[in-house]
Amino acid sequence: MFYYDTKKAITTNAAAGTLSTHFRWLTVANQALARFMAISGAARFGTAGGAILRLIIAGTAGTGGTAQTPIPRYNRYPAAEITAFDDTSAITAGATPVTRASIGVAQTGGHGAEVPLEFDMAITLSANGGANGNAELASIANAASVLIDATVAHREG
Repeated sequence: MFYYDTKKAITTNAAAGTLSTHFRWLTVANQALARFMAISGAARFGTAGGAILRLIIAGTAGTGGTAQTPIPRYNRYPAAEITAFDDTSAITAGATPVTRASIGVAQTGGHGAEVPLEFDMAITLSANGGANGNAELASIANAASVLIDATVAHREG
């Protein structure tokens, strides 16, 4: 079993209360299951209020984004099999989205996280992409352009 991070400093939408997609993941053919083991965000903003990070599974995978290589948690792990993309270039969200986890973050510096209590509670992606092998991380906040450091850890194998 191998663990990896995908992380980026993100900015919520410039229009308050509008959902924006910041990451997307897609499994490849014949890869091991990928499980989301931790999703966290820490805001750094000057206006009080709340923000939410949402882990979304779509009926059809989103498109676009800039490829990001998940970072191994231990430097001797092999390269991750899952493909990851961030919003350095625009991401088009997948169709028929279902929110699987919502993580609250206080805009003025609060930290929020989703960590499964047991291994089998982790949101899992199957091989071969498609409806069971894709995920997205999006944000929504009650203020415009909230800065959040987002980290998603996943496990393969």
